[in-house]
Amino acid sequence: MKPMPQKRTLVLVSFLGLFLELTLIRWFPAHIFSIAFFSNAVLIASFLGLGLGFLLSHYKRDFFIFFPCILTASVCLVLCSENIQVALPVNAQAWIWSYYQGNRLQHISFLKLSITQLIGLIFALTVIIFIPIGQKIGKSMQGFDPLVGYTMNILGSLLGVAGFGAISFFCTPAYTWFIAAGIIVAAVNYKKPGFIIGAMAMAAIVFIVGVSEKDILWSPYYAIELRRSEEGAVAVYVNKLFHQKAVNFAQEPHTYEKYMLAYKWFNPKRVLIIGSGTGNDVWIARRAGVRDIDAVEIDPLILKLGQREHPQRPYDSDDVSVFVDDARSFMHRSAKKYDMIVYGTLDSHATLSVTSSIRLDNYVYTHEALGEARRLLTPKGVVVLLFSVPTDWLAARLLETARSVFGADETRYIIMDQYLFNLMIVAGPGIKEALLANPDLSGVLSGLPARLNTDVPTDNWPYLYLTRRGIPMLYLTTLLFLICCSALAVFILSPLKPGRINPLFFLLGCGFLLLETKSVTTFSLLFGSTWIVNAVVFLAILAIALLANWLAKAKQLKEPLWFFGGLIISLLFIYFFPIANLLRLGFFIKILSAGILLALPILFTSLIFAILIKDTKDTGIALGSNLLGAVIGGFFEYTSMLWGLNALYLVALGFYIIAAFYLMRNRSLAVGAK
Repeated sequence: MKPMPQKRTLVLVSFLGLFLELTLIRWFPAHIFSIAFFSNAVLIASFLGLGLGFLLSHYKRDFFIFFPCILTASVCLVLCSENIQVALPVNAQAWIWSYYQGNRLQHISFLKLSITQLIGLIFALTVIIFIPIGQKIGKSMQGFDPLVGYTMNILGSLLGVAGFGAISFFCTPAYTWFIAAGIIVAAVNYKKPGFIIGAMAMAAIVFIVGVSEKDILWSPYYAIELRRSEEGAVAVYVNKLFHQKAVNFAQEPHTYEKYMLAYKWFNPKRVLIIGSGTGNDVWIARRAGVRDIDAVEIDPLILKLGQREHPQRPYDSDDVSVFVDDARSFMHRSAKKYDMIVYGTLDSHATLSVTSSIRLDNYVYTHEALGEARRLLTPKGVVVLLFSVPTDWLAARLLETARSVFGADETRYIIMDQYLFNLMIVAGPGIKEALLANPDLSGVLSGLPARLNTDVPTDNWPYLYLTRRGIPMLYLTTLLFLICCSALAVFILSPLKPGRINPLFFLLGCGFLLLETKSVTTFSLLFGSTWIVNAVVFLAILAIALLANWLAKAKQLKEPLWFFGGLIISLLFIYFFPIANLLRLGFFIKILSAGILLALPILFTSLIFAILIKDTKDTGIALGSNLLGAVIGGFFEYTSMLWGLNALYLVALGFYIIAAFYLMRNRSLAVGAK
């Protein structure tokens, strides 16, 4: 029986690992906004750092005493890097919102980084930050029964996710996140050499972050800054990028006319506004005489800012019903019919989740999503889609997506000036009657051109911002660079010659990361791309792992090959199962059905892992190899840009089949049996 301090240390450091991972995934993009489009690079780097730390757990020197100083130096470097110009390639093959207009550090104006170099820098920093944490977890697990130690590791990780979920719920500022991390570090390092220096370093982080972010508000999705103009308008910046503007329409008559354009031809009684934000579209609907307005906004803080800061106070009316929800999730559940559905410039500057390269708005602009919008229209209803289109190919993709749902006869569009939005697509059964009633309308709204050569986004391939199917050159170059860096780090810090990488646990890690990614994206499709859904999925996955550990110990499970069979069958079943059919079910039946479908492969792979780790000779090497495998799985996640998200099940299946064959041929070698 291990003493309580060692158990406490293991749980606390495991908590810190997951908590800090989620913290950095949110905090880095707030200061270096290009990272938002590669958010899982931070996730992959954290796995690499933790894995290397596990493999170094037998080193006598405890690297964790250096952790506070490493984190402090990294925070300072990130805050300095936010002012350095980043060059975006013209042939990126993906649209990345960017307003870099030159170097903001006047004294080092010669310094310029490519986006690949910048991501490489953040990747390296993240790896270095997590190596001491991984080593500390590995050291703390030494002497424990492997399954018991692994269970406490999962428990600490689960508490870390729950802790960060609480922080997201209360929209606390970032310095409080580092206070929480500092308390954990202090509890682990108390009475150890360097404690005072470490405490001072963590206090310095809290002070530096608090001062540098004094004007930043944190929502569950973004770091938000406000800029007020003399005419009373309020511009909203998220992660350093212009996001939207609460327009003072009394001072901007041209903007008023632009927003009001659709209401000149249609007289809706019931309007749904998707992405209502600070309230521009809500106020315009009120001015047009609409008396039944449903406003849906995913970000609770942006909604509050609109209620408080918008000059016209659009939400202060009994005619407006507000819903804090994901747009797609709201449309799933709604049975109400609308005369007009307004898509209020939902172009996003953030990603859907920590495991995916999908952006927050991707599931809103798919063929299936517009099909749901059509279902909610009255016989004379229309969808009005507003978008700030930066390139011709993105405009073509949106037009083709509308054509795929409404047809050419029911789809019209207009290109406008660049201010706030420049594309308006009007589509729906109400178009024909409007054209008959307003003959001059055909001269304002253009009919669709001949079919355009572009891929229509679907729920399986929701990549609105890619020029075509495939991994863009920018992503491919960056991934190859990060893979080389990862391989070099493994070779230097964990020599391959002594065989310190366990192939079986490595393969299990590859497959598990892909299952985790697909679970998050599927639940986001079914229940919304909100932070709550993501947190619940992560908690559920960790809870399943705990259940698997308990079953393996309580039932004395010994043969993992049976569970490999169940895993392979469940993956094949879920690959061919039409998940979209669940969208038509009631909420509770849908969550039960989806939960069972997605939990089965997670349960089988967790049981396999629990059985194998019981017999492992070296827990540190096993878990380190597993995390390094997750790094490779993270890189393979980008193949969904080519084959679609559902293909991730087949990629994971390939890894698990190889693992099963390896286990059959090398059972004792595979686990390093005692």
